Amino acid sequence: MTALIPSIRYSLNVISIPGHLFEVTMSFDSQPNHQHILSLPSWIPGSYMVRDFAKNIIKLNVNDKKGQSIKASKVDKQTWQLEPANGQVTVTYQVYAFDLSIRSAYICDEYAFLNGTSLFLQLDGRNDTPCKVDIQKPAITGTENWRVATSLSCEPETVWGYGEYSSDNYLDLIDHPILIGEFDDIPFEAADTEFSLVLAGGHIADTARITSDLEKICAHHVKFFQNPSPVSRYLFITLLCDSGFGGLEHISSTALLYPRFDLPRLDQANDMPDGYRTFLSLCSHEFFHTWLVKRMKPEVLLTPDLAKENYTEQLWIYEGFTSYYDDLTLLRTGLISTESYLELLGQQISRLEINTGRQKQSITESSFDAWTRFYQQDASAVNNIVSYYNKGAVLAFCLDSLIQKQSDGKHSLNDLLREMWRNYQANHLTNNNSVQDIVSDIFALDLEAFFDSALYSCDELPLKECLGYFGLEFNHRTMSNDADKGGKSASNTSRHQFGASYKSTELGVKVLRVREETPAYDAGIQVGDRLIAIDQWQITNDNLQTLINNAELNSEVQISLLRDGKFKQVKLTIRTAPKDSIYLTVADDVAVKQWIGRD
Repeated sequence: MTALIPSIRYSLNVISIPGHLFEVTMSFDSQPNHQHILSLPSWIPGSYMVRDFAKNIIKLNVNDKKGQSIKASKVDKQTWQLEPANGQVTVTYQVYAFDLSIRSAYICDEYAFLNGTSLFLQLDGRNDTPCKVDIQKPAITGTENWRVATSLSCEPETVWGYGEYSSDNYLDLIDHPILIGEFDDIPFEAADTEFSLVLAGGHIADTARITSDLEKICAHHVKFFQNPSPVSRYLFITLLCDSGFGGLEHISSTALLYPRFDLPRLDQANDMPDGYRTFLSLCSHEFFHTWLVKRMKPEVLLTPDLAKENYTEQLWIYEGFTSYYDDLTLLRTGLISTESYLELLGQQISRLEINTGRQKQSITESSFDAWTRFYQQDASAVNNIVSYYNKGAVLAFCLDSLIQKQSDGKHSLNDLLREMWRNYQANHLTNNNSVQDIVSDIFALDLEAFFDSALYSCDELPLKECLGYFGLEFNHRTMSNDADKGGKSASNTSRHQFGASYKSTELGVKVLRVREETPAYDAGIQVGDRLIAIDQWQITNDNLQTLINNAELNSEVQISLLRDGKFKQVKLTIRTAPKDSIYLTVADDVAVKQWIGRD
């Protein structure tokens, strides 16, 4: 048998900006008389939805070492079977890339961004073979100043430049997003690790402030898991846009999508705008995943089947716990005040309390059904599903409180995660009972009833008890409007309930969501309706709630709307607004400080 070359090689080039096209050339040594199978993943690890990336492949050609064509027969939507060939096989194909997200691939006049799951074909049976990627300089006018940002391994002189990059195997290859274009890279160091904030898309941000704040977050996370850092170099690859939001964790980097004008400016040096607070929380969240998801993970996701869904009940741990610590880290590093953090925690609790889906779907069901329900939300989602991010964060808060209370302060959720990290280092992956086993076997605590209720039923979490242990009080108020996130007291709250969220349009407002058991729901208002008048008054985004508030209690108002090109009128009964918005206040300063300051 002819010896196989030690690696699978890819060549990557941007060949058209107007056409949004990459060209990829893949080469490998063929096994004699073997019908090789090529495939492209249908999903990207960390984002649990089948996205069918192969739909963007065009003009796939296969040739042998003599340049003769090899037949490639399509087996299914993402798989090709090749005729047998001797020697080197070369596969050339183009990929359409115009999805401005952090999950796929995108080409514009300023940069090209890609995830390997969207571009690099996998050779069946050679998953453990090392891979090399030659990133070529585009031969396109206007790209002369483009550079490369990726956490793929390379020689020191290649960093930020074109040339050869390498990975240990296919799974490693697809875990390093690649940015080719014009961008700013702002280096900083924390915990003996080199970091870079990479900003593409243009900005007027105070980058010195951002990297100073990120340094505190990164140092906290490394110390949290008790040193050393599992990475020597890490990139925050950030695609800046007018509007958009997203983050996706990777083994040595993260890809972020964020509104450029929500980053802090030089004239905001003494402010913490909500948009910047959210950005820091997003960065905190994704870097925390460096431990929790990218290394510690459910066994089913260690070597995932990239052709189909991979089910797990454990996303409440990996996304929920991370969603608890992302904001808490901002407080513990001094980047936000206690008041600011309690607003964020109050918003998490408000979001859960207002969501009737928590009464219909358990958090383990939410994890398992992420593929079809959480990631494919429709008009019913607001009423029928619970988020494993949201409820997982509130559950983590409760678990932290209960562990500390039952152990008289000896243990905390911090200790549980560190024990999980030690187990990972001993080559132990998590199962559905890993968290429970640490609590019972290592901490010697009995929280079985809590876990049964919190994980496998739709019972309410013991929030009042858990908040009280940390010195916090639970407060209720009515919402100001249906866009009110809660989290803080307010004087301009609503007298009456509407029950739908909406956005402004040229004529009236467009309905985005309708919550059940509300006046809007009972009136038959639907998602997509364009509301144009209440009685004789034209509706705008600014006055809708005011008109509802000033109608007489228990009266009926007539709402005029457009639905599917037809004019309709419905009757809405005016009802008192419920107190379903939550905010927290401090009842015991000592207890709060002990919780905040816990290492």
